[in-house]
Amino acid sequence: MTEYRIDDLARVSGTTTRNIRGYQERGLLPQPLRRGRVAIYTEKHLRNLLAINKLLGNGFNLGHIATFLTNPGARIGDALDLNEILDEPWASAKRPVLSREELEARLGPLDEDALSALLGAGIVTETTEPGRYEAADRHIIGNLARLVAKGMDLAVLVDVQQRFVAKMNEAAEILMTAAHDEVDRRRGPGWLPTSDDDVAWAVGLLGAMRRAGTENAHAALDRALDAALDQELRAHKVAAGNRAEDDVEAP
Repeated sequence: MTEYRIDDLARVSGTTTRNIRGYQERGLLPQPLRRGRVAIYTEKHLRNLLAINKLLGNGFNLGHIATFLTNPGARIGDALDLNEILDEPWASAKRPVLSREELEARLGPLDEDALSALLGAGIVTETTEPGRYEAADRHIIGNLARLVAKGMDLAVLVDVQQRFVAKMNEAAEILMTAAHDEVDRRRGPGWLPTSDDDVAWAVGLLGAMRRAGTENAHAALDRALDAALDQELRAHKVAAGNRAEDDVEAP
């Protein structure tokens, strides 16, 4: 295990000894080991410092970082006091508008079939300005571009996106149907709000279901992706082992 004195830790982490002591006082760093009067720091301290530097560079303040490091289960929205903003529909976020040339700079050359596929999948939509397209979400084009850069075929990725979104739509329908059924159970089938209190109650129930669905979907998808990755790695290992055996047996 690599060990550092405070001056060495400051040097390799790109910060100052004063900052390190300040982070310790705020609880962002564990206390160092002690050998007599000498404070000894470890790789864990270095990892924490590098994480702090990165978060500070991304615009977070020390209050936010304290929440992240001392409560790993905290949601970013809670840490930043964004609950009211997060309750707004995601569709209200600003969508980037890109020219065809900008799309091709990210996704590679686009013939008419490829462009039609992007439009058909809802990844982009046409605007009133010829040759300019609005992205359905500011993240999707960037994610597709990263996968294309790794050699994946855009047509395959568009098909995957369509099928993935279809599954997400099914999940959303399950959740909202459950909320609707709860309204029927408590207020009767066909009930309509007639006052501000009624509207607030219905919106609160649907909003709570939406938040629960979002968080549960993230957690379930993480677990599913981990399980799928493990399965693929095991299958690849078996296939590699079988191929090695065939190579040995071949004359």
